[in-house]
Amino acid sequence: MSIDSEELVTCPARITLDAGQLAFLDGLPVGAPSVQSELGCELELGHGGSHAALGQQVEATMWWIQWTLSASEINPYTWCPARQRSGGPSRDEKDCNLFDGHPGRHSSAKRYWHGKEED
Repeated sequence: MSIDSEELVTCPARITLDAGQLAFLDGLPVGAPSVQSELGCELELGHGGSHAALGQQVEATMWWIQWTLSASEINPYTWCPARQRSGGPSRDEKDCNLFDGHPGRHSSAKRYWHGKEED
């Protein structure tokens, strides 16, 4: 398996949120489902920097949990603006589903791609 393929291979790292992190995310004004206490990294296998998982979305702001082996924090981001040229029929399947400024390739629900493939 190569990390240069378009196949979705996400990082296997996981985090269990502590009580303070859960309370913060549960306290956000949102009508979304309850927050999961265990999350998996949503970045591509072999990424650089800290791990990241979407914790909650409030309007245009996404609250991402980022962590390393020694620390974790919750940070506000907006969606990555990248959009692939080819892809599924709906816009959602063509948009990058990571945060703006994320490391590595862009990622949709079905595949990875490099920035040069954007519309």
